[in-house]
Amino acid sequence: MAATIRSSLLNSKNIVDISSTIHTSNDMDWGDDDGEDFVDGGVGVTREDELFDLIVGTLEDLLMDDAFVDFQNKFMESNCKHFSTTEDENKLIYMDIFSAYNVKVEAYIEKKLRAEIPDFTMSEFLNMLRSRPEQLEGDVFDMMATIGDFSAFKDMMVSFKQEQDGSGIDLSGLLAVTNSKSRK
Repeated sequence: MAATIRSSLLNSKNIVDISSTIHTSNDMDWGDDDGEDFVDGGVGVTREDELFDLIVGTLEDLLMDDAFVDFQNKFMESNCKHFSTTEDENKLIYMDIFSAYNVKVEAYIEKKLRAEIPDFTMSEFLNMLRSRPEQLEGDVFDMMATIGDFSAFKDMMVSFKQEQDGSGIDLSGLLAVTNSKSRK
C-alpha cells in the first residue's frame, strides 16, 4: 500500500505547484537568519531526484526494519561457527561466507526495493549513485559501505559468535540505575 501511494505521488500529474503563491516578507522577524531558504518549491527537482530520494528513504527504512535484522541474524547464526574468536588469521572459508552474505543481502535488498518501488532497477540506482558522489553521506550509505567490507563483516561475525558463546564484552557494569527522588 505504501508503495502504491509513493508511486502515485511520483507519477501524479494532478499535483498542484503552489510555490508561486508563497511569499516571504522581509518585515517579519524569523529569528536567526542563516541565509538558508526553507521552501524549495520544487524548482530544479527532476523525476530522477525524486526517485533517488524515494529509493534512499526506502532503503533506510529497509535496513532499519526488524525483518532485515532477523535476516542478518539468521545468516550469522548459521555461519558464525566457522569464525574463530582467538585467531587473527583469516581462513579461506571466511571469504566464501562473505561472498554468500553479499549475494544474499543484495538479493534481499533488491527484492524489497522492487516490492516498494515498482519502477526500481538496480542498474539505474547504481548509475544514480555514480552521478551523485556528493550526496552519498549519511547512515544509510555508511551501512551500505560496511555490507561490502570484509573487515567489517568479519568483525560482525566474530562479535555475533562471542555473544552466542557468552564471551563478548560484558558492559553490564557500566549501567547504573538510581532513583532520582532519593538523590535529594
